Amino acid sequence: MKNCYCLAILMLLVSSGTLLVASAQDQVALTVHVYEGDFNGSLLSGVSLSGQDAAGSSFQAVTDSNGAAVVSGQPGAWQFTFAKEGYDPLSLGYDVTATSDGSVYLQKATPTVDNVALTIDVHEGDLNGTMLSGVQVTGQDAAGSSFQGFTDSNGLVVVSGQPGTWQFNFTKEGYSPLSLSYIVTQTDEGAVYLVSADVAQGSQEGAVSSQPDQQINPTTSYTQSSEGGDAKRTNQN
Repeated sequence: MKNCYCLAILMLLVSSGTLLVASAQDQVALTVHVYEGDFNGSLLSGVSLSGQDAAGSSFQAVTDSNGAAVVSGQPGAWQFTFAKEGYDPLSLGYDVTATSDGSVYLQKATPTVDNVALTIDVHEGDLNGTMLSGVQVTGQDAAGSSFQGFTDSNGLVVVSGQPGTWQFNFTKEGYSPLSLSYIVTQTDEGAVYLVSADVAQGSQEGAVSSQPDQQINPTTSYTQSSEGGDAKRTNQN
């Protein structure tokens, strides 16, 4: 009886070993080459590769100095994710039916630019005039995104967008409209003024100025026909 029991255990171990060998033999390997930009680009090292094989088992690897990584698993439909700092991540599915090579490429990530904000003080008549509430401010930032707002009871409005050259339109009933361009490179404060429509005689001047320590020091003026048209920048010495 004891001999029969030992024989049964031996047969089970042999059978299990056969299954394990067969399972290992069923696996296939994929060597992945990762390029920069396109398939003619340079090979990328340090790319993190992760995913799952057809059986749902996970794998992961990192491309070597030659831009290559080897992963293995059960043949069939595999899922891949490629990631490297400074590049857009890539996720894809790929049928791996035999040990083979494959290639992908990663695109450089577009640098993100933080928005900046401009606080605008709107005066009446000139930069020493009273503050005007209810002035509508519309325009576009350097990326072409629109913004709009109204000055509050203190004559202030805050607009935000991508840094660069911005386009502005200022309107209020009873006042000549003002349109101008202004370069906004950082969060800052500036000022403009609107002239009463009754006072305007064929032309209107508005100024945008920096305000260090909250003091208005006009450095640039913009002149616009009261009938519309492009604003013109002139330096004031």
